Amino acid sequence: MANRGQQGISKYFYDIAEEVPADKWKDFARKLQMQEVKIGRIEVEENGMVKECCMKVLHQWRMKNGRKATPEVLRKALDDAELGDIAEIIKEEPEVRMPVQETSGNSSGAHPPTTQYSQPSSGDSKRSYTGLQPEAMDCEDYDDSLLDL
Repeated sequence: MANRGQQGISKYFYDIAEEVPADKWKDFARKLQMQEVKIGRIEVEENGMVKECCMKVLHQWRMKNGRKATPEVLRKALDDAELGDIAEIIKEEPEVRMPVQETSGNSSGAHPPTTQYSQPSSGDSKRSYTGLQPEAMDCEDYDDSLLDL
């Protein structure tokens, strides 16, 4: 099984689609809350090719649910469709936060240094936010305005 170098939840899609049996893909789609009309449309568009149908179901599920398209939800849908053995493909991974830029506080020392983090999102773009460095967090230096970033 290969993850094909993809990011986030979609890195599991190919392996899952390869394993779902022909008589279970529609039930799996239903467990992902896909409507019957969409399931039928996918079957027609993909000429009934199970792996392609599963790939399309998974991609549409991810697009529809965004951040709610989690490994936990996907594992539950597989378990509910009696595909628990396939659910084992999905591993729980910690959220990745990579420091990309550190900035110091202003010259008066009123604000502690902060680090800018990059966090992968469900799409291809990256989101970034600024947060206090753990060692710089002091109750006296806490600034509520950072919560609005």
